[in-house]
Amino acid sequence: MTIQKFRTIDLIVLSTIAVIVDVVGYFASQSALIFLYVALSTPIMMIAYIRWNYRGLIINIVSIILYTILYKNFELIPMIGYALSVMSIGLVMLWFKVIPRNQIKNEILTLTLYFVSGYVMLFMIQAFTQYLMSNEIQWITLIARHSVNFILGWIIMFIASRQQDFMVDMHGYLLKQIEERKKEGF
Repeated sequence: MTIQKFRTIDLIVLSTIAVIVDVVGYFASQSALIFLYVALSTPIMMIAYIRWNYRGLIINIVSIILYTILYKNFELIPMIGYALSVMSIGLVMLWFKVIPRNQIKNEILTLTLYFVSGYVMLFMIQAFTQYLMSNEIQWITLIARHSVNFILGWIIMFIASRQQDFMVDMHGYLLKQIEERKKEGF
C-alpha cells in the first residue's frame, strides 16, 4: 500500500469518527440535554494535523458540511461563523514551525498549549459570531456549553498522546518503517 493510499484511508477513518461524534452530539442536544452540546471532532482534527499536516483540514471541511446539513434551518451568519471557527482550529499548525509535530505529544505542557490554542480560536470566533447576531455575548451559556467539550477534548488528546505511534508525523513514520523493512530484507 502506498503512503498516499494509507493517508486517504486514515483521513477517511478519522473523518468518519469526527462525523459520528458530531452526529451523536447533535442528537443528544436535541433531547432533554439541549443546554449541553457535545462536539468532539476538535481533538480529532488536531490529531489529524499532527498525523498529516495541512491535509488534516479535510476533516474541518467535512465537519462544516455536516453542520450545514444538520442545522439546515439556521441563518447565514451563524453558518459562516461556525465555518470560520472550525477552520480557525487549523491555525494550531503554526505550532509546527516552533515544535516538531512528533514532539507535541511528548510533554503535557506542549500538548495542552497545542489543544488550548486551537480551542481558544474556535471559542473566540463563536463568541464574536454571537456578538454579531445579538449585540451581546452570553458568556455563561457559551462557557458552559464549551466546558464539557474542552475537558473531554483534552482527555482525548491526552489518551491519544500516550499511544506509541498514533500522534506522529505519519509520512515520516511510514518512510522510516519502509526503510527498516528494506534493511531487514522484506
